[in-house]
Amino acid sequence: MTGGISHRGDASPIGLHALVRASRTDSAFAAAAYLILRVAAFIVAIVRTLRAVRLTASLPIAAACALSACGLMPQQVPAPIVEHSYIPAPEETGSAEPEEPLPAVQAPEPASAVKPAPAPKPKRRVVRPKPAEPAVTPPPEPPEPPPPPQIISTRIMQHDQLHGLLDAEVQRPDGKVVGRAVDMYVDASAKPKLLMVNLAGFLGVGDRKVNFPWTAFRFTPNSKTAPITLMPPPPPVKGKPADPVPKPQPVAEAPANLLQLVDSTVTQKSGARIGRVVDVLVDAQAQPQALVIDLSSSLAGDKRHVAANWGDLHVLSRNKQWQLQMDFNDAQLKAAPTYSPEQPIKIVSPVVPAPATAASAASAPAAGSGASGTAGAAASGAVSAQAPASGARPAR
Repeated sequence: MTGGISHRGDASPIGLHALVRASRTDSAFAAAAYLILRVAAFIVAIVRTLRAVRLTASLPIAAACALSACGLMPQQVPAPIVEHSYIPAPEETGSAEPEEPLPAVQAPEPASAVKPAPAPKPKRRVVRPKPAEPAVTPPPEPPEPPPPPQIISTRIMQHDQLHGLLDAEVQRPDGKVVGRAVDMYVDASAKPKLLMVNLAGFLGVGDRKVNFPWTAFRFTPNSKTAPITLMPPPPPVKGKPADPVPKPQPVAEAPANLLQLVDSTVTQKSGARIGRVVDVLVDAQAQPQALVIDLSSSLAGDKRHVAANWGDLHVLSRNKQWQLQMDFNDAQLKAAPTYSPEQPIKIVSPVVPAPATAASAASAPAAGSGASGTAGAAASGAVSAQAPASGARPAR
């Protein structure tokens, strides 16, 4: 240092260089001594080997050992490169003058500095209310279609209330079975008049069919024994003769004004065939409640029976022949429930369409009166027209 202000890294002190040099010298001496010792040991080993081996054979070996000994010599480590750094002593730190900081380089201000434009004022957002949407009225729901018109009506009865007439056992008051019911006769008003009974013979021999008055029987549908009982006439009233005991009449002597019911054909108003009668259901008051009609058209086909209401039966006479007629049509027969002896009895009746309303009935007489008034006016006009004609004859 020749003068001026000292800075870190410019030079190193003398003491520090002396220490570095001393350490380098010691290490060099130690390395040289170690090398000399190893070379001496190697030479001694070579000499011993040469003594043991002949001279001619030992020359190659000695050359190889010499070459290999060169590799044993340690390579000299290069001196480390140390940066010169200045570490001030404690005495120098207190006495040295503090370094003056360099003045900050200030950029020259332009002659006319452009002032930033003022920030624009935020625009006030005007929210306009949306016009009220008109209320959307949903379209009225279409009215539900009216239910289809009822074409049949049914009433339900149980088997303990009604009993089939065909093949029902007939007994006496003492409980002895005398035969079975096989048929019945009705008059023109569909009232039962006679009951045909097959009187049993001995082992089927001597069976005969006879007719008894309908009033001679009592019906008990819920009886566990025979449901039909042939009753004797009631005891006579004092002062009156006793009623005669009902006697069986031959079937051939049945009155001609009565109609045999079982196996008879039932038709519609149009004359179309409905079916044939296969049974009659009678209640405890001896009143028939239903006709069991077989709707199948052939004996081989599937049979379908319906219980038709007795009150809808009409007895008509056509061409001097009795006929059974009911007001069913094809759609009503198709909708009628099937009769089954194992299920509750559903008695079906046809529903007749209602007649014309009172308004249409009232409009018909009004139209008739208007027509008659027009006809009367026309007639009076014709008469008045004839009067001048007849009166014109004298005035010629």
